[in-house]
Amino acid sequence: MKKFLSLLIALLLAASAAFAEEPETDNRLQDLFDVLAYDGESPSWVANAVPFSEGIVLAPITVNDYAGNQLAVSDGVNVWEAEVVIPDASGRFTMICYNQDDRPARWGSFELLPLGESVDASSCTVRFGDAMGSRIIRGVLASEVIPWQGETCMLLTLTDEAPVGSPVLTADGLLAGLIIAQWAEGPNRCLMLPAEGLATSISSLAHTLSTMDQNPPEGLTVKLDKNQATLDWSAMALPEKPEGSKIYIVIWDNLNSYLNWVNAESMTSFTMLLTPGRTYIAGPVVTGSTPDDIPENYIAFSAPLEEILQEYDFKPVLTAVAEAPEGGLKEGEAPVPVTEVTEELLRSGRAYFYSHSTYTVAEEISGKTLLVCLTDPNGNNYRYESGWIYSPEYMAEDIWYLPITDTGLTASLDANGYPKGTYQLAFFVDGALADEFSFELK
Repeated sequence: MKKFLSLLIALLLAASAAFAEEPETDNRLQDLFDVLAYDGESPSWVANAVPFSEGIVLAPITVNDYAGNQLAVSDGVNVWEAEVVIPDASGRFTMICYNQDDRPARWGSFELLPLGESVDASSCTVRFGDAMGSRIIRGVLASEVIPWQGETCMLLTLTDEAPVGSPVLTADGLLAGLIIAQWAEGPNRCLMLPAEGLATSISSLAHTLSTMDQNPPEGLTVKLDKNQATLDWSAMALPEKPEGSKIYIVIWDNLNSYLNWVNAESMTSFTMLLTPGRTYIAGPVVTGSTPDDIPENYIAFSAPLEEILQEYDFKPVLTAVAEAPEGGLKEGEAPVPVTEVTEELLRSGRAYFYSHSTYTVAEEISGKTLLVCLTDPNGNNYRYESGWIYSPEYMAEDIWYLPITDTGLTASLDANGYPKGTYQLAFFVDGALADEFSFELK
């Protein structure tokens, strides 16, 4: 189980690196890996693979044709047996996990292009290899953004053909995407799944990996109602603890660098709102201080991916960060939405989460949940929970606002610093996405 958990952590750290501002990989050490199939005693070359993280490569979906054989991964010097092979649910690529503890890797991994960063595809190259160990490079002649099977992809025209699974690399050696399909119309044309879609698929694969061999603690259950999760450990036998220690239920959002926890000895259940589309694990941890480790035995769960709020003809008008004047808001006064968000404003106590929407109801409707989320450039997700009411009195112009500091959304950032890059603010009503917007700290 620890083996799978370590693979999961490596995968999630690699996925969250897509939010990093300045990747630190030494690009001189990067190269493709090879996937080998052992049919009998002699290995046969199957395909190239993209080293994505320590112990993890991304391979073309065609490797699944060799499912009856033992697959292995090679960097040209070392060979490691594949321990986990998981196809992407959409049939676009396959993730292969292997254990390289027994010998050093020769090459580094490709860093994913930071999410939200634009890329000039004409400056990119496509790299692949063959069974002889050759490495072949194609240039990109033209590109255009197109929708494909519910994804936003890029249609590339190359200088010559390139196989599915090939990485598309920027001039700096960052992974801009993977070739996932050939395009029938015209020669040397193919579809690239860009960094945003790749990070989403990686997160989905992480959830699949987290449920493998998870060995959930007996008696710990999770009940989901839309994006509301209720954890119950009333039937769980609490682990033994040394004197001076406490028992916690640790809840970890798999892209966060921090942990949430509750005291398992003072309560038997806990309810929280989940950010849709993110994966969580929960389990008991015994420690003499505050928890700083992921539980060894855990249960994995996630809220459904985002749905757009449409009930009662809900329509967002404006979602923004707003600023209150010096001295605070007077009675009847509202903060004013700003066009530029600065760290100084976020720290000032005068920054507000601001929402303006419309809807149509004949009577007041209460009992709905409200979740306001802030996601920083490193992928950490901070949440504020409350209730939501539809009211005929406000339906033509429902304007509301929350002091960001008072919600606790930025408490960790205030203490640890604000990374530069793109921030995402969103709010959900009963698990459906009401509206979102982003801002950049430079």
